Amino acid sequence: MTQIPWFRDVWGLGPPNNGYPGAFPNGLINKIKRRWWGRKRLWLFSGSFKDSEGTIIDINANTKPNIIANCELLPLKTESFDFIMLDPPYSEEEAKRLYNLPYINLLKVMNEAARVCSPSGHVLLLHRMIPFHHPESNTHKKRLKVVATVGVYTIGGWTNMRALTVWRKQECLNV
Repeated sequence: MTQIPWFRDVWGLGPPNNGYPGAFPNGLINKIKRRWWGRKRLWLFSGSFKDSEGTIIDINANTKPNIIANCELLPLKTESFDFIMLDPPYSEEEAKRLYNLPYINLLKVMNEAARVCSPSGHVLLLHRMIPFHHPESNTHKKRLKVVATVGVYTIGGWTNMRALTVWRKQECLNV
């Protein structure tokens, strides 16, 4: 098997332009489309973002997702999406202040995202940290291999640096 090179970059993007707290930086989706876009897309914690050909899951009914659900236990079939994007709140404080919700268990969410990701599909996480393997990772999460990390910040104003981490799901678990 040929080793796929690990993509690394830093993207300075425009500020969100829709007024929703935590919205994607302007230009992020176009950059993702060029490199990791899938045909069966799943968006978790997408807030105001809409994808007419994708499935959007959020616990907040006000965002009008396709499915209202807790992303720690997805009501979806195993290995049914080839692109999964996660943009959860970045801390307990932000979850409460911005959305009046409790903070998520990131390990459970990552395990679920890995479960519903098809082999050769991608899981993308926009967050302030880059999670790697954890002793409680499920067998699906253990099949995810990091293929990219991108620093993401917005130009023009106070901002924070986030990491877009991208995994590709292997066909089987390499031991």
